[in-house]
Amino acid sequence: MPADFSATRWERAYRRIVRTAFLRVPFYRDQWVSAGRALAEPEPTPSAALTGQLHRLCPFAQPFDASREPSLWIDEGRELRDALSLVGAPSRTPVLEVRAATLDRRVLPRGVLPAWIGPRYGVLLSPGAKVLDEGRRRALNAEALRIAAEAGRATLIGERAALDALLPELDGIEVNTVERMTAAHAVLSKRAGVVHDPHLGYFAASATTCGRIHLLWRHFHAHPAGRALTVTALRRTRPTLVNVIPDDSGSLITAVCPEHGAPIVSTH
Repeated sequence: MPADFSATRWERAYRRIVRTAFLRVPFYRDQWVSAGRALAEPEPTPSAALTGQLHRLCPFAQPFDASREPSLWIDEGRELRDALSLVGAPSRTPVLEVRAATLDRRVLPRGVLPAWIGPRYGVLLSPGAKVLDEGRRRALNAEALRIAAEAGRATLIGERAALDALLPELDGIEVNTVERMTAAHAVLSKRAGVVHDPHLGYFAASATTCGRIHLLWRHFHAHPAGRALTVTALRRTRPTLVNVIPDDSGSLITAVCPEHGAPIVSTH
């Protein structure tokens, strides 16, 4: 794990995105209007409250147009790649992600190199997915299963119930399962896995070297606001996400990993 984290640079990056949010994004600009004054930072917002707000979470100069582009809640995959690296998933093994809908993505991007250099990627729909029937679900899953069969191995990511349901479909393939959890579940259960929120995406993961829940600090900033943990996306502006309270974050705090000197999510 790289040991180049700098708290000063991290805070500076957070302040930059705060300035951008207030100057250019309607959702946060409106908070100034509601408060009747200039705020030092955006009010904490529960993730669930962001549903249906994409048009207000993009900069004035780059509005979201649902008729011309896909949903911006679909991330580029870089956060997932870094989360998998933290949990020690094999870097060259195909990645199969359990999602609610299919996604036209063939590889996970890796670093600043061309996207095709990353591992192959596919989507699996669980038995409970909203599709026409079981035959259609299997047809949509066929390409991802083919990728895994060709490689003879795969990293499978999803909630625990989905992992258990899909493992029989990967019979004969060497599968490394990675559980997807909420922040509170990950911290309290002390199980290895990746931390996910419907709007923030993947923002933390358990590190194999220490077992603690490390924030993906290159992509996100986090700090407590009252009894809530708030998370800010540092590299995204469409949508701009500042001081978002993740689903099921409980009374979590941020701390510094004593082994790595990088931000972690903890209960104390």
